[in-house]
Amino acid sequence: MTESTQQQTLTFDALYEEYGDRILNVAYRMTGGEDVARDLTQDIFIKVYENLDNFNHQSSAYTWIYRIALNHILNYLKKQNRYNWLDLLEQSISEVLQSERPIFEFWGYDGYESPDKKLEREEQENLIWTLIQKLPIKYRVPLILQRYEEMGNKDIADAMDLSLSTVESRIFRAKKKLMVLIKPYSEDLRD
Repeated sequence: MTESTQQQTLTFDALYEEYGDRILNVAYRMTGGEDVARDLTQDIFIKVYENLDNFNHQSSAYTWIYRIALNHILNYLKKQNRYNWLDLLEQSISEVLQSERPIFEFWGYDGYESPDKKLEREEQENLIWTLIQKLPIKYRVPLILQRYEEMGNKDIADAMDLSLSTVESRIFRAKKKLMVLIKPYSEDLRD
């Protein structure tokens, strides 16, 4: 093994150690399947390894890897003709769209839930997930990255190869469209 290959392997190992679980988590959330997510993560890191020499350090390593991951996962989903976006938001309706507080603060969760409250909360979360799945993909992705992956708008722009203003616009529109979808259910969700 040449010194360059050893250095690349060590760098690759460090990247995998640092970001492997995060990419696996993203792949799982976007596909809904553990085996598929593991396969995709393996494919993604093969691409990372093959392209390590092309990394130009203009963005963070995570943003670069995330861009590779996002493109690979979206291509997979397009081939499968399905968009299973699960576990996207852990928060509730309209207040959430302007707040960073977790879902339990909106629903009065104090660490203990009765079985009825737990079932009600799970039903509300499932409804939100279902409605988010109805958003056009160009709005869903930035919303997922911002709300669930806790990425900043600049990092999202870098990862998606979009301008910052485009990302901000898409997130705003995603929230607006989600509000329209949620409106018929808003009374049920507030109970």
